[in-house]
Amino acid sequence: MVRNFHGNYKVSNKNYTIVLYIVDCIPLFWIKDFNIFDYYSFLVKMSKIKNQLLKVASTTFSKYGYYKTAMEDIATAAQKAKGSLYYHFGSKELLFEAVVLDELNRLKSELSDVFSDTESDTREVLRRYMLKRMEVLRHAPNYQETLRPNFYEHYDFVDQVKQQMLQWEVQQIMQLIQRGIQKGELDLPGDHLVYGQVLVMLLQGLEPNFYLKGEYDRLESHFDNLIHIITKGISKL
Repeated sequence: MVRNFHGNYKVSNKNYTIVLYIVDCIPLFWIKDFNIFDYYSFLVKMSKIKNQLLKVASTTFSKYGYYKTAMEDIATAAQKAKGSLYYHFGSKELLFEAVVLDELNRLKSELSDVFSDTESDTREVLRRYMLKRMEVLRHAPNYQETLRPNFYEHYDFVDQVKQQMLQWEVQQIMQLIQRGIQKGELDLPGDHLVYGQVLVMLLQGLEPNFYLKGEYDRLESHFDNLIHIITKGISKL
């Protein structure tokens, strides 16, 4: 739903026409005849505040968990008014979604560096992908919160950002497989999309035990051997 409001406002002896669009409860500004330098300063300030709130929210959510964290707790920790949180994020659900998305964007950035290596053996790239994925998510406490059964059952609002990440990973794996076949390193007949989906699902299936039950540290020394079993099956003899 899109709504808009407009009016004339006087700021520092300057008159501006401000149009405020409300798009799905998110406020978006268009300011007519606004000095570009004033506007840039305004955007920079808003971006800094939003990033500060996001950082504090991430720390607070990871400390107390989603259910026990109130918007007042985050506002107090950030030394900002609670209204500032609602202005930038709209709701507690959208704020937590933004926090999880931020963690997944860091994961995507790290994995992009791995997948961009077109010179190494594709089996080595696949190995580094799996290791890097597990390592980065080990330090993503709010993503880990979404793995808890009680969260999954009652709070499904982060499913979309998680699904988008899954689709991106599957696409990258498909491209890696196709490159490996072209280079004569992999032999994988059949649907490469299905292989990519199964591999990501396999890694996701390990996450609750790794991150919620503390099995990551105990099993880390065996990761290379386990990954070798996976990649050996698709290697070209």
